[in-house]
Amino acid sequence: MKEAIVDGRFETAMQEALEIGRAAAKTGRVASDIPELAKVDPNLLAIALYPVDGQALAVGDADVPFTMQSVSRVFFLAHAIREQGPAILERMSCEPSGDSFHSIVRLEEEYGRPRNPYINAGAIMVAGLLPGSGADEKVRGFRAFMSEICDGASFPVDEAVYQSESATGFRNRALANYMRHHGIVADADVAVETYFRLCAVVCTAKRLGRAGLFLANRGVDPIAGKRVLDTADNRSLVALMATCGMYDEVGRFAIDVGLPGKSSVSGSVLSVVPGRLSIAVFAPALGPKGNSVGGPAAMRHLSTRLDLSLFG
Repeated sequence: MKEAIVDGRFETAMQEALEIGRAAAKTGRVASDIPELAKVDPNLLAIALYPVDGQALAVGDADVPFTMQSVSRVFFLAHAIREQGPAILERMSCEPSGDSFHSIVRLEEEYGRPRNPYINAGAIMVAGLLPGSGADEKVRGFRAFMSEICDGASFPVDEAVYQSESATGFRNRALANYMRHHGIVADADVAVETYFRLCAVVCTAKRLGRAGLFLANRGVDPIAGKRVLDTADNRSLVALMATCGMYDEVGRFAIDVGLPGKSSVSGSVLSVVPGRLSIAVFAPALGPKGNSVGGPAAMRHLSTRLDLSLFG
């Protein structure tokens, strides 16, 4: 009989990780560059774990809604590849940027070609390539995709956060227009407004962990029994999470946690243990590099306690 992926150790480890994450989060502060995000309670912390073969586990504030922000990039890249094909990845590099996630310097050096799809420039480019004639239609398609991979759950857009991002997103507009100058983006306004809306899609830790389950299962949703992505395309997304998903803390995350991961400025982090499970954490207090402080601390404990690291 095949041994279950999740056993009695997991719940204890998750409770321990919750307390470790809460202690670590006291050293961070919530995002302030998007004014609406500055209103979020910095003490929130959640962990949701979804094995490919059984019952999910969740602790902490796992039903508290938050905007997906940068973690949505994994999913709208998946949606774009499924609809448009993997050639999308050939339109950009697949390497760590070596700069901050919103840097324009690297974009200038590489003639408007984004370094990877998980930094801002790459995500804006992918957003512009989503099916649909305008931002509203593109976002509706993405929300339908998220609902499909998450048991029909609703993924609304937080209009206040969207308006806040749009009103202050001057640097992202500059990135979009610089790519338009080089012919990388067809319509800079549509691309960047789609991007702002996608970042403002609302999720919870439970829904994030559930949505990411196909990534841990070679592109197949094990609950619905439905293929979401081709195996090779799924591998590309997960590999990019491992090399580019945590921006300029990707090396530290690889050492401490040892898993592919994607962070966001809202404080969420999605990770997968290929073939075994997906893990979502939410801890909105951020460190100086723009990643959650409490989330990775909690995940480091889980990885160590449960021997999850791919480099173990």
